[in-house]
Amino acid sequence: MRNIFHLHGKNSRGGKCFKKKFLACILLCAAILSSCQSGGDIPSASVTTDGAATDSASAEVTVSAEDNEDTSDTENNSASETISDNDTESVSDTSEKISETEETENSPAESTSETETDSASEQASSVTETSASASETSPPVTETVAPQTTTTAAITAAKPAEIVIPDVKVPLANGASVFSEEKAEVDYGNASDGYISVVYNGSSAQAKLRIANGSVQYDHDISVGGKRDFIPLMGSGSYSVKVYEHISGKNFAPVLSGEFEVTLKNETDTYIYPNKYVNFSKSSACVKKAAEVCAGKSGDVEEIAAIFDYIADNISYDKQLAKTVQSGYIPDPDKTLASGKGICFDYASLFAAMCRSRGIPARLVIGYAEPNIYHAWNEVYTDETGWITPELFLKRKGYNITDATFYSSNSDKEKIAGYISDEKNYTAMYRY
Repeated sequence: MRNIFHLHGKNSRGGKCFKKKFLACILLCAAILSSCQSGGDIPSASVTTDGAATDSASAEVTVSAEDNEDTSDTENNSASETISDNDTESVSDTSEKISETEETENSPAESTSETETDSASEQASSVTETSASASETSPPVTETVAPQTTTTAAITAAKPAEIVIPDVKVPLANGASVFSEEKAEVDYGNASDGYISVVYNGSSAQAKLRIANGSVQYDHDISVGGKRDFIPLMGSGSYSVKVYEHISGKNFAPVLSGEFEVTLKNETDTYIYPNKYVNFSKSSACVKKAAEVCAGKSGDVEEIAAIFDYIADNISYDKQLAKTVQSGYIPDPDKTLASGKGICFDYASLFAAMCRSRGIPARLVIGYAEPNIYHAWNEVYTDETGWITPELFLKRKGYNITDATFYSSNSDKEKIAGYISDEKNYTAMYRY
């Protein structure tokens, strides 16, 4: 002990140095300990992460708002035409009475778009403020944000509805029940399904079929050159048929006649099968389009609505054809679909073909619409009632009038829907 004290006593400067170094070490350790307890740079790193999450949420809401605006713009830019049939010259008079300016129609849509955009902006702001507040109190937010982003992506990438081309009804001529002469043949072997077929084999350039059920009588222009036409019946009953060929002027001579009895298996079957005026098959473009627009729909009313909306939005009135159309004109649903235009006969044939391909009975009707307009429209059958547009309602079970020509060509949808819904405005002459 004495030697130790003596050593310190002899080296007093060394002892003071040792004490200073020892004190410095203690202060340095305290500083390091204090720094560790304060958390270092962790909070600022977590704020940066939360900021990124806020931007992501805000951008996500903004995209949704822009989508809404695009939809509104598309609706606002939709043009409407007045109806002007040459086979129905006074349609334009009706169209003027029930249509108004596009500006009136577009105003509600524009107002809705602005409201939705403002709402989206407020939502984005709210999300931003919430995220910033969370970062101040709970730094490690990265684990919470990631699952939300994944969930949103999963919802956006929803699996599209499967498009299935259905089997469609195929009319047949089975030869079991036939009237036949050298120049013509009538096959009524499938009359209980609601149709017959006729073939003209003569040399005349024109031929006709007259078919009568009691007091109801229809005259049909039929194909020449051996082509078979399928002709719809007019319900159960006692029928007489006659085939005529053109002789000269307006004169036609009979070449075949016959009579038969019909009891339909189902009263709606006539309007499920293809025929001369509503011609389609499984390979038809209109059948494929019906499958596309009806994909994911549930029930007949939803499918009718999808088909009606598609035709009203995508087929325009062909004013030139209306001026030049000749007697005996037969519509072609696929041609109407490809060209995107047609007269009332074309609208009605396309609608009927698309509905029938889905198993929905649909009549093509020719007659008069008020005031004295020679016109073609549809009657569609359903076991349900419901809306097929925001303005047009199928009000009863059974057949309801639909008129895609008038609806698509008028800008005031509410007024034209009221006109279509009033059966007093339509007088049917023929149903095919």
